[in-house]
Amino acid sequence: MNKKFLVLVIIAFVTIGMQFSFMVKNTTDDVRNLALTYATEMLKATEKLEITAQAFSDGEVDAESFRQVVFETRKVYKQNEFLLEYFYPITVKGQINGAPLPHLDPYFPRPVIHEPTGLQTIDEIAFSEEIDENKDELVKLSHDVNIHYRNLYRDFKNHPFLDREVFEAARFEIIRIFTMGVSGFDTPGSLNGIEESKSALEALRDCFEKYTQDLDKEDKRVGKNTIKLFDGAIEAVSNSPDFNEFDRLAFLKEYIDPLFAAILDLQLALNIETINETTSLKQSTNYFARSIFDEDFLNPYYYTRFGKNSDNPKLRELGEKLFYETRLSADGRGSCASCHHPDKAFTDGQPKSKALNGDGELLRNAPTLLNSAYAKRFFLDMRAMKLEDQVEHVVINPKEFHTSFPSMFKTIEQDSIYKNMFAMAFPEFAGKQMINKTTVSQALASYMISLKSFNSPFDKYVRGETDHIDKSVKRGFNLFMGKAACGTCHFAPTFAGLAPPMYQDSESEVLGVLKNPKAEVPEIDTDRGRGVNKNPMEEVWFYDMSFKTVTVRNVEFTGPYFHNGAYETLEEVLEFYNNGGAVGLGLDLDHQTLAGDSLKLEPSEVQEIISFMKSLSDVSSFQEVNF
Repeated sequence: MNKKFLVLVIIAFVTIGMQFSFMVKNTTDDVRNLALTYATEMLKATEKLEITAQAFSDGEVDAESFRQVVFETRKVYKQNEFLLEYFYPITVKGQINGAPLPHLDPYFPRPVIHEPTGLQTIDEIAFSEEIDENKDELVKLSHDVNIHYRNLYRDFKNHPFLDREVFEAARFEIIRIFTMGVSGFDTPGSLNGIEESKSALEALRDCFEKYTQDLDKEDKRVGKNTIKLFDGAIEAVSNSPDFNEFDRLAFLKEYIDPLFAAILDLQLALNIETINETTSLKQSTNYFARSIFDEDFLNPYYYTRFGKNSDNPKLRELGEKLFYETRLSADGRGSCASCHHPDKAFTDGQPKSKALNGDGELLRNAPTLLNSAYAKRFFLDMRAMKLEDQVEHVVINPKEFHTSFPSMFKTIEQDSIYKNMFAMAFPEFAGKQMINKTTVSQALASYMISLKSFNSPFDKYVRGETDHIDKSVKRGFNLFMGKAACGTCHFAPTFAGLAPPMYQDSESEVLGVLKNPKAEVPEIDTDRGRGVNKNPMEEVWFYDMSFKTVTVRNVEFTGPYFHNGAYETLEEVLEFYNNGGAVGLGLDLDHQTLAGDSLKLEPSEVQEIISFMKSLSDVSSFQEVNF
């Protein structure tokens, strides 16, 4: 064979190979083309929204016509929401579909306030009784959405993405549909979240139908199961569009959790890598969880400075001993357990905790420590940024430990048992100053991580570990996640302010809690909360009187309630919410984040919500604690 012929053969093979490579089906490209189709439809929809808003302002169309265009625009947005939220979370939250509240610019080193904008804000105004008085505002908001989306579209149409990213985005969207879609969070005015969820589910189904075509014969069952679940979920939201009547518990058990697991199974069947294989960065969720109610769905170490590999039973044992140690306080009488009793679900049962030095009381009520590790911010005023940061605040507070770290270290170093426990918990510190601020704080954080509570009767029912739960609990959950709007602030699965679907932010709310709910003349409590937490980035008006949204898990054991402990019973708490907070009682609180109109809950519905909240009690999580 001469060299010339050999070269020709090589060129021929290369050419054929190149042609064949273009013929090979690339699922990612198919999905990307589908996403671009949706993105282009959204471009047309936002333009139509702006034109219709102007026509409504000019009197050329009526309010109902404009509302219909808002609804259609939001449905088109939902088709691509999973990818837009995944790739552009800050842009979407700040400009396209964020909550209708003022917010801080995340890019500035000083407080810069942005007024609410985006589709949620438009939805809230368009479906309110004040729509006619806000025509000019709707024109501006619609124009802004159109401009912001056009800017986003310019990048998105050229944005590459991986199969792995599509699967991750889809699993987050499944969580979002349940926690923010059918709950009404995303549609504060229209409550069209169930119908919008149909649009999101249909888009996901079309997307994953592309992937099922690439399955080997033996894995076809996985693909068919995924599509079948999507079809069932779509049928469920199609057949039950009524917001108050929708059975969210059945939707969770029959479709949301199974889809969350099925998408993972499909990813693994296709041998698509997971995020765990591509980064060592801590993730807020466990990607291999099969239910959002799995005990290990959330990663507590995401909210700490140390990682899972640094935690161990010896560290936890040390933290537990430190938690109950009275010698750490200045007068030797108080410990962490003084305000967080294990037999009271790690609260103290007092309206406000008693000062450890006997001088009056602390500023606020002691919240439960159960599941407290699952938060981005800590304390009711959210002044601490990491789980470990709480320790210093307690140590130096004159009404708590009233001491210093050096004084604490001296006490610990004089105890041979402690010295031995620190040596076993921190072998890497051998030959160094082993007892220090980092090791003490980490040990206490390790113990707090162990105080988790995700094995209540409700959790076990959702996970299929039990097959029965009382009808009042089912009705209560559906009310909690629907008509009563509790789930729009107390997000599943922590039922606290840890915000889905990524669970990387903690929220606070302005409710206008009363000084005394039994007083004939209601008066708002004067505690300014987050507004005075000494964080210079949060010295803004909308954080004044704002408090962290705490969990309702184990709530039957954690009264009295709210930051001031002024509410003795759950019935009093529900009555406050049912009335619309301070604004609903006729008090002046312009920046209240709770809607001021009545929830119109019947007495029987209040009791059903309480039944549900009691089903979240996990007595084993605090009765079996050794102390």
